[in-house]
Amino acid sequence: MVTGASRGIGRATALGLAAAGYDLVVTARSTDTDSVSFAGTTSDDPDEGAMLAGGLPTLAADIEARGARCVKVAMDLTDRASVSRAAGEMLAAFGRVDVIVNNAIYQGPGINDAVLSASLDLVDRVVAADAITPLILVQAVLPGMLERGDGAIIHLTSGAATLAPQTPFGKGGWGLAYAIAKGGSHRMAGVLHAEFGRQGVRAYNLNPGHVLTEIGRARAARVGAEPTGQSAEIPAAAAVWLADDTDRTRALAGTDVVALDLVRQHGLR
Repeated sequence: MVTGASRGIGRATALGLAAAGYDLVVTARSTDTDSVSFAGTTSDDPDEGAMLAGGLPTLAADIEARGARCVKVAMDLTDRASVSRAAGEMLAAFGRVDVIVNNAIYQGPGINDAVLSASLDLVDRVVAADAITPLILVQAVLPGMLERGDGAIIHLTSGAATLAPQTPFGKGGWGLAYAIAKGGSHRMAGVLHAEFGRQGVRAYNLNPGHVLTEIGRARAARVGAEPTGQSAEIPAAAAVWLADDTDRTRALAGTDVVALDLVRQHGLR
């Protein structure tokens, strides 16, 4: 299962896993559209409303063209009932989940609002979506993984989880709610490893690095700047490599892994 698979890292990871022979369950807020209106990350985001290309219909077609089966599932990170339904559909699709890639994050106001202007309700929404939702899905897949004695849980983390920004959001840094949410979810992999590592479940924090996204391109175009960031193929290649149960991937279980380091060390593409 790959969450947040419409575009960017999620899409590239899903396609990489399909090419590696995995059948896929992919999630997004909608299963029937190939574009979405950007919700912004602050209450006054000038890029709110920008149209971002990408969606599950074309992704599913691309996955199936690689010879893999694909099930599209709608999931709203801010609605726990929706997340629970998605977990049930995920398990019903193929009867088991060998690998889950928790990539989806909440998109909307509150993520990067400044401290004094941050709405506590929005902060609560961001934290619930980005820190609690991954746990709902993990709790759904863990029993089957433990029964089989095998499984990989790959969580897309961020420098915001462990580092202090040098500048505020808008000048290279990030907002308070995002930092709290990513910092909280970042702690899950280590706890999972402590509790279940000896039973064959591998958990990782995968740091994708600075990846050029659709909204990154849109923001750069608005201000007339050159877009920056590495390809989503880099974290995707790292995630596919971690999904495979080998001596090398088992040795990294429970740790924080930087995608570009893996790609360089192991010659991944």
